[in-house]
Amino acid sequence: MNIKAIFLCACLSFIPAMAGKIVTYTATSKISQEEANNAAIAGVAKQVKSKISATQKQTKFEDIYNGESTLGETYRANNTVKSNVVLKGVKVVPVKVEKGYRATATLDMDEFTADLRFRLNTLKQEIADLEKSCRQALDERVYINVANDLSKAEEKVNEYNYYLLQLADVYPIDNSYRLQHGLPEIEKILIERLSSITIETTASNMELTRPEMPAWDVVVKDSLGPVPSFPIVARQSRTLSERRTQSDGVATFNLRNVNFEKGPYVIIVEPNFPYELLKKTGQMNALEVPYQVRRSRCEVRFQCDMIANVCNALENALSKKSIFTTNSDSENIPELTVDVSTSVRGKLGSLGSYDVSISIKGANANFFATSKGVGKTEVDATISAIKKTDFTPLQKQMEPYCK
Repeated sequence: MNIKAIFLCACLSFIPAMAGKIVTYTATSKISQEEANNAAIAGVAKQVKSKISATQKQTKFEDIYNGESTLGETYRANNTVKSNVVLKGVKVVPVKVEKGYRATATLDMDEFTADLRFRLNTLKQEIADLEKSCRQALDERVYINVANDLSKAEEKVNEYNYYLLQLADVYPIDNSYRLQHGLPEIEKILIERLSSITIETTASNMELTRPEMPAWDVVVKDSLGPVPSFPIVARQSRTLSERRTQSDGVATFNLRNVNFEKGPYVIIVEPNFPYELLKKTGQMNALEVPYQVRRSRCEVRFQCDMIANVCNALENALSKKSIFTTNSDSENIPELTVDVSTSVRGKLGSLGSYDVSISIKGANANFFATSKGVGKTEVDATISAIKKTDFTPLQKQMEPYCK
């Protein structure tokens, strides 16, 4: 049986003061210098976590038998080192001996933890700066800035605590690492202030004849008066506009492209704050701004020289845009001339595919559109294309004649 022995002498020295912490470990091997080096590094890695607060000197004897080391997870016979501690700055010095190989590994704990301690100091300063910014925003009553900075500070507190746990594994922790801040107090004040918020609007009894609303205001106040720089969002099925109040607590909305052809005919107005914060403040009930729609009626004389089915399809399509045909001879009624042309795209069984061009001119109108239609006949395909055509541009052109 091939038995190889390694003599490991570990000298571990810790001084409780904040500087000068040195960990050393000496290993001697009969196999190779590399194995001695790795064993020394493994010894330092193994001792770093278990001897933080101790001041002592240890000597260990361990064997490697059939390639298996009693160092377990920190040293293996295949000359690799495993550890849950990453040793940055460890120094290994080979030592000459008459027989075999020896190495001493040295780790300066201040150097080893320098980056981590610097990060903790940086985070502590960033948290202090954000707390100061929060308090200033509270004084100015710019609550969205308080909420944003508070969220950033809380993330950094979590990050600080995470890194502090990492440092505590390998370094003595004293009161200088205690994180002191007033973020909970700031959050409490913010929730109290936001809970007293009232949101009102000057909009009332609005009737629209187009998908545009006249200007209307939102007024935001708290227990201290009008609230400046308060974020308000106006929504329907999508966000229509975002505004912040001025110094008088007023935000003005000029909304375009609101629901007109179909409802719901209501604008939802609410604070643009994080959802969780709104839940805590009881500001989940949004303000509703309803409106009514009155579609204007445009009457035109319509010259259509095509077959009746096509002309009827055009009249039906235009009526959905509030454009109606009349036989009146009044001079105030505009006259429109329509022309529809088709060209064959192809055949698929009994169906034919056509490109359909629609031109409508007269008065202020100069409308042109193309669409593809499919049907058993050319007329069916033309009617199919008319149904798919958007006549909104013509509706806008005819607005001067609408009532």
